[in-house]
Amino acid sequence: MAVLGSVIALGAALAFVAVSGLLFWGGWIMLQRELLRGFVSAAASPGERVLTVLLTVVPLIITACFSLLAAGRIALVAVGLG
Repeated sequence: MAVLGSVIALGAALAFVAVSGLLFWGGWIMLQRELLRGFVSAAASPGERVLTVLLTVVPLIITACFSLLAAGRIALVAVGLG
């Protein structure tokens, strides 16, 4: 039963890693395709551009890092170290 629990926990850890990867990938695509094009068409000021990028990228990075942290903690529990 413990082995089954460990396998399930490792699967959950892999799911968290996948979510983190998708967050980074989606954020990169959003920056390239949506945000930068919006700056050109809207003629935004430099301060507005910096604020928009910060308020978009920082939450993505924080969420992805928390997801990686959760994956690490779950993996540690799965192998009996946490």
